Amino acid sequence: MISRAIVLALCAVACFVSSGNAQRTLKDPGNYVVVIGAFAERQNAEQLSKQAASKFKLKTSVDLNAGKNLYYVFVMQTDEKEDAVIEAERVREISSYKDAWVFTKVVPEVKKEEPVIEEVKQQPVVVVEEVKPVPVVDPAKEKEEKIKAEVEKKTTTMKKGDVETLDHIYFYKDAAILRPESKYEVDRLVKIMQENPNLKIKIHGHTNGNDPGKIIRRKDASSDMFTLDNTVEDYGSAKDLSQQRANCIKDYLVSKGIDTKRMTIKAWGGKKPLYKVDDPKAEANVRVDVEAVNQ
Repeated sequence: MISRAIVLALCAVACFVSSGNAQRTLKDPGNYVVVIGAFAERQNAEQLSKQAASKFKLKTSVDLNAGKNLYYVFVMQTDEKEDAVIEAERVREISSYKDAWVFTKVVPEVKKEEPVIEEVKQQPVVVVEEVKPVPVVDPAKEKEEKIKAEVEKKTTTMKKGDVETLDHIYFYKDAAILRPESKYEVDRLVKIMQENPNLKIKIHGHTNGNDPGKIIRRKDASSDMFTLDNTVEDYGSAKDLSQQRANCIKDYLVSKGIDTKRMTIKAWGGKKPLYKVDDPKAEANVRVDVEAVNQ
């Protein structure tokens, strides 16, 4: 009997050969589409596509799903449901895209005049079908929309002495690089600085624990703060990592026209945790706080 590993490997080779270098679209043949992410903005989808290609050697395409008004990043299209499920499972195993899912395209309604299976006309058109064990959901889109809604509810005013944790600032693991969904929160901070021109802030960087380790950072000439492209890997302390993460926030504000003299940095490393490093909620220790020091 052919082992599961061999099946996954053969599926990977088949996907690679069929995809080639051409950019696929959702209108191409194949009712089953293996999707690794969905975004409201094409720029975020393109960033994920580049990351998947450079880090995991996946052959990806980006196209608009007009029915949902989302840009899908996908790796496979096929008429074989089983092949799509196998490919989704393979992507989950070899990459960090644990939410990869199978999207089933709309099945066109059969015309009345066609004598093909009269019973079909009484059945509903299938829009999205759940393919077990891979859930048919848009987790990336749901998360992005939730973050956007929560950030929009926040105030854009600060007064001296206020300290706020930027709840929706997220970094890649071991990196001073912002994940794309952080853009809503840093843009709100830009708005705060623009609407309060006399405000000066101190940006506090925190990590989970004090162990030294690798630090992934942007190349000196790179201005892209939301992708792992054009990065280098260093080694440093937890304080170094918190410093570089706080600087990443500062650099973004400067790129939007905020005077660098209005900002200072304080790197704490893991000295001020909210939870113990082994607590289930310890991820919250990785954060950026903003303190209003003058207005």
